[in-house]
Amino acid sequence: MKIPSKYNAKEVEGKWYDYWMQHNYFHSEVDDREPYTIVIPPPNVTGVLHMGHMLNNTIQDVLIRRARLQGKNACWVPGTDHASIATEQRLLPS
Repeated sequence: MKIPSKYNAKEVEGKWYDYWMQHNYFHSEVDDREPYTIVIPPPNVTGVLHMGHMLNNTIQDVLIRRARLQGKNACWVPGTDHASIATEQRLLPS
């Protein structure tokens, strides 16, 4: 099997996004279980990602899976801005 040297998000993520939508994986409902939520910050606006980002996402994934195994109503919410430091710094005058 030939593995591409560069990741092509359009080839991979489109397929999985459609699959998740068809299976209603983004749906969440309040119920009697104890809630457990992790809010995922978006990637840096600078576009520079590093091993720390991967570690952070891996830890979040482990925590959400553990909460689900414990019977909690776990919800992993993507895309909220947590600091906007890079954006604000770019807006400051030189």
